Amino acid sequence: MNSGIRHLPNILTVTRIVLVFPFVWFMFNEQYDRALWTLLLAGVSDGVDGFLARQYNWRSQFGSIADPVADKILLITTFLTLGLTDHLPWWVVAVVVSRDLYIFCGAIAYWFVVGRYEGSPTMLSKTCTFMMIVLGLVVIANLVWPLVPPPLLLWLSYLVVGLSFISMGQYTLLGIRGFARKRAHSGDGHD
Repeated sequence: MNSGIRHLPNILTVTRIVLVFPFVWFMFNEQYDRALWTLLLAGVSDGVDGFLARQYNWRSQFGSIADPVADKILLITTFLTLGLTDHLPWWVVAVVVSRDLYIFCGAIAYWFVVGRYEGSPTMLSKTCTFMMIVLGLVVIANLVWPLVPPPLLLWLSYLVVGLSFISMGQYTLLGIRGFARKRAHSGDGHD
């Protein structure tokens, strides 16, 4: 098998980042159907690159960093664009973006204070991110085919905001526990 094909997951990850630009362009030009298909294509590329990396063990250092970064770029850009085009209230956008920034800054602080974090996202975090994706897709799909009533969109927005705050709280607790373990281990045998 051609060794170049091993880089297909990384190529898909970079493609997902590149797809952000036409998505934003389509949204600002009110071509919502094209924006939706672009976002769906980016989502499919995420699933395919993850499958290939796991199934064939085509993992790389670049992919381990670039894949979650691509996901965050896509998610944050989607919500910022929905806010800037007045399709999603700014209080929802602010919470979603703040959550990702909070987790990112917390991970950096954890790295410097406690050490490398080897864990994966919690089930709550995965659920929160999934619901964010659902909300973004439903809002854009609703611009193409207005099927979802505004009260349901509002309820979904409240759910995402609530899950975001709970997720931030969970990561805060995980950080505090890690710091407490480090202090307990550094105190062993020093008295």
